[in-house]
Amino acid sequence: MIKKSILVFSIFLLLIVPLKAYGKTYGKKDAINIITTLGSNQDIGILGLIGGVFFDEIKKRLYVTDSSNCRILSYDSEFNFLSALHPKEGLKNPTSLLRTIDGRFLVVEPSKRNVVVIDVAQKSINLLDLAEVSDSATFNPGRMAIDSDGNIYIIDRANNRILVFNLNLKFNKEVIKESKIRFDDIKVDRNGYIYTLSTLEGIARKYDRSGKKILEFGSRGKGRDEFSFPTSLAVDNKGLIYIVDQHKNKIFVFDRKGKFVFNFSRLGWIEGRLATPSYIFISSSDTIFVVDRGNSRVSIFK
Repeated sequence: MIKKSILVFSIFLLLIVPLKAYGKTYGKKDAINIITTLGSNQDIGILGLIGGVFFDEIKKRLYVTDSSNCRILSYDSEFNFLSALHPKEGLKNPTSLLRTIDGRFLVVEPSKRNVVVIDVAQKSINLLDLAEVSDSATFNPGRMAIDSDGNIYIIDRANNRILVFNLNLKFNKEVIKESKIRFDDIKVDRNGYIYTLSTLEGIARKYDRSGKKILEFGSRGKGRDEFSFPTSLAVDNKGLIYIVDQHKNKIFVFDRKGKFVFNFSRLGWIEGRLATPSYIFISSSDTIFVVDRGNSRVSIFK
């Protein structure tokens, strides 16, 4: 009975002790700490399934897709709620989103296999023009990314490729095509390098601007540097690569050569803990946004 009580108490401590993560070569100065969390409250009501997050560096606004309630939520730079966008024509379970340099929203509607373009200023909503894209009839959009020049990168899940559109949203090129690789996430760093993640393989890849692969790392397993079910990746200003593991409820951090450095967080419900995290986004100031799906919130770290 005593042993059982000790075990229960130990598990309780693991779940409530506040988060502070350090790597082997990282001192207190480099600690990753929780800033805040964004979830249901009186202003927004019930926050449903979160499809994606995007921080607009120009407007200094955070945008969150509430897939269950078919809306886009906006927050200021201090993460105070500002407004909810419900387009007249409606959104069908929106997921990945971004905001272009000229202020238009791009939002993926997986169930419709569409990328919707929302121009708030012009009060218009249209579909992304795929007229110049080969095999557009089978186009099935996944996640998206934007580079420092305003080019848009979109995963085409049906054709195992990455499509690039220019800042005017005109199709530019098919930058990467891998017949045997399924792309589940994509990010582009400030130098134009493209990073992709394959969940089932447990492999992250890095490509140059032309689509040439220059790095591949990762594996699935039970080791501390191995993934169980990786779902998303992001890159900070130091070139560190962050990968979300949904089943291990952790964020893995690798250096620019793909070498494991440290991980942070664990299963729990208090601030700083995660439950089935699904997506990660890192701003230019290295603020880390994690979609904490099991806790129906966005956890923000620094």
